Formats: sequence, C-alpha cells, structure tokens
Amino acid sequence: MGEWFMAAWVEGLEVWEVARRMGVSVADVDDSVECTWTDVLRGRPSDGEAGVVWAGRLTADWTQIIQVRGFDCDGALRELSYGGRALLMRWDINGPRDLEYAVNGHYVTDLSVTVPGKRWGSDPQALDSHAQGLHFDLGDSGWESDPELPAGWLEYCAWEEARTESGQDYGEEDIPDEWGDFIGLVHNGYSPPMATCLTSALALVGRVTGREIDREWMDGAHTRYVIRDRRNG
Repeated sequence: MGEWFMAAWVEGLEVWEVARRMGVSVADVDDSVECTWTDVLRGRPSDGEAGVVWAGRLTADWTQIIQVRGFDCDGALRELSYGGRALLMRWDINGPRDLEYAVNGHYVTDLSVTVPGKRWGSDPQALDSHAQGLHFDLGDSGWESDPELPAGWLEYCAWEEARTESGQDYGEEDIPDEWGDFIGLVHNGYSPPMATCLTSALALVGRVTGREIDREWMDGAHTRYVIRDRRNG
C-alpha cells in the first residue's frame, strides 16, 4: 500500500449512501466512475483540493473504502457509523495511527496497533475478542522467526544496530551486496516488526467484517468518488 494508507469499513449501507455521507453531492456524480485500482487516478479532476475515494462491497453487509487522496474517511467516521458500525485504519510516513471503531454515531474504541494494551473510548476492550493471536507490539521479536524474511536480514539488523549505537556512518567497510539492497529497503520504509503490527490490524478488521482486504477485491472494479469541499462556496 505504500507509505501512506487510509481505509474505512462501513456496515449496513449501500455504496452510494456511504458516498453521500462522506460528502459526495449530486454535482459530483459525473466524476464518479467504475474503475480498477490501476485506473483510479486516471482522468481525475484537476481540483487539487478534492478528496478521492474508491469504494465497493466487501461482503453482503460491509462496504470497503480506500482513501486515494484527502482525509474524508477520517472526518466522516461517526457519520458513517449511524445505524451500524464503522472502522478506520491509516498510516503515514510517521507510522500507524490508532485503529478506530464507531457504533451508531459514537466512538467506542481507539486501539493502538503498536503498543499492547493501549485502548481508549467508551468501551476500550470492545475489539479485544477479535484480537486473539494478533500482535500489536512494535517491540515484540516474534517476527524474527518468520520464514518469509529475506535471507540474511537478521544478520543485517544486528550489524545496523551496532553501527547506529556506535554513531558510525556506512563508511568504506565491506558491505555484502545483499545488504546494500536491505539499506534501500529500510530507507523506503520496510520494517518487519511494523509490518506485523499493520497486518494484525488488517486481520482484526477482517474478523469484524468477515473478510480481509485481499487481492481479489483490489483487482476488481469499484466506484471512484470525488469529494469537493464547498464550505467556502
């Protein structure tokens, strides 16, 4: 998903109603098109202030919304939850934000996805029954046993930690070729412990909705909506 991601999941609403509650007006309908992820920004309006979302049915009861541009999912979570439930998950270059859960217009739970046990809201434990076996601890070393880790990654991490603690630059030392690739990965945000936390958060959402975000959905055609801010006319 890259270094920036925002998505919301809404229960019990048709896709067009989700869009209306997020601020899509009749005037915006002409800019709403069925498209794939590859084409989601193709032919978009030049209005740089407009929000763009991509929304479609995830299950019979839940709609999935991917925010492509803007922050409309964040501001509309309570509105989206009226009459049902809604969840919000996001991260950016500064790391993940809390997983938010609203029910019938009320914020129920804010759950930290990197600090174990950190909960807020009117019912902080409301999502705990869906979190069994998941990992929300950035300091947990369980990721080290992941069989899909790149070969040599743990050795590189130990070397990088020692280099950082000593305050040394990369210098002229003999760095294995594959470690050069690892340095590039890290600079681009690759982090197995962070990935474990984010994957766990998406898994939790999937347990609530009945289906995780998956390749089949991402490869499908859904509706792109443009959301313009008309508060200033």
